[in-house]
Amino acid sequence: MKLLNITLIVPSNSDYEKLSLFFRNIMKWSQFPKEIILIKTNKKKQPTNKFFINFCKKNNILFKNFYKPNLYPGAARNIGIQNSTLKIISFLDVGTHATNKWLQHGFEKINKTNSLIVWGKTYFITNSKKEEIIRASTYGVKPINTLPGSIIDKKVFNIVGIFLNNIRSGEDAEWIYRVNMHNVLTCNSKEIIKYQNLKGVSYTSIIKKWFRNYCFSSKLSYLTANRDIYLLVFSFLIALLAYNWNPIFAEWSHQSPFYIPHITKVSMMFIFLAYFFIRGFILPIKKGHDLKFLLPLSVFKITLLSLCIDVTKLISFIFAKFYIKYYENRNNTK
Repeated sequence: MKLLNITLIVPSNSDYEKLSLFFRNIMKWSQFPKEIILIKTNKKKQPTNKFFINFCKKNNILFKNFYKPNLYPGAARNIGIQNSTLKIISFLDVGTHATNKWLQHGFEKINKTNSLIVWGKTYFITNSKKEEIIRASTYGVKPINTLPGSIIDKKVFNIVGIFLNNIRSGEDAEWIYRVNMHNVLTCNSKEIIKYQNLKGVSYTSIIKKWFRNYCFSSKLSYLTANRDIYLLVFSFLIALLAYNWNPIFAEWSHQSPFYIPHITKVSMMFIFLAYFFIRGFILPIKKGHDLKFLLPLSVFKITLLSLCIDVTKLISFIFAKFYIKYYENRNNTK
């Protein structure tokens, strides 16, 4: 079998079972990379699937296995880049499974065009109503461009640099931001990567994940809390103005032309309805969901979960501003 001159880089903090499932997906591909680099970051060292190692040997695939405990994803990817011997590389995460022709089509596209990057396109799989609610409140049903699933010419790293080593999450989005800032020529893959890790996720775990991710990614220059802060301040000013309108502008006189009955209740209802409409309808529809899914009850669950996530993001920015060192130290000791 002809091997493609491409390196597949896989950072992994997953257990043996998930990693074995990921390997089984690779073995179904129509063509294979000449080189696979696995960087394990688990705190506890686990064996690598011997069946897959034998598969690589049988097909003359160079398999490199690194154990680097407690590394963040960006640092793990950088190790893969540094140890790659080929000029084209690709990224997958263990939770993402590619189509059989993903690597072949991406490799052909980057060689036939002037693009330096073929972005991965990820679809988030759900298996229950709860997971669908979570997806609607976060990623959406439309496939989105992601670093996992991307095919990259290594020349890009000479232009924009490598990944940040010391960020727990958000380093991929920060790197993509740098790519866009440098106007690197890119294109999109037509092959879909399927993200498996929404399986079994709970509302509590997704809120905890958002808190953790935004605590760490709040350091990044591309990501600020401005939008959320502006929305909060705008809502607060409307509520404050509504509360003080009648005593200031109408002196509590019902005869005054400036007197507005029930203004506080009306204003708060306006803020709630605006948020409900945006978070419950506009954003889910924009992300690919239809009204049939949203109505009659899902829209309320989506809005409530979105509110919890938005409040969590705001709290995480504040927490990161004053307590991030404590948070990092606590997690490093676990």
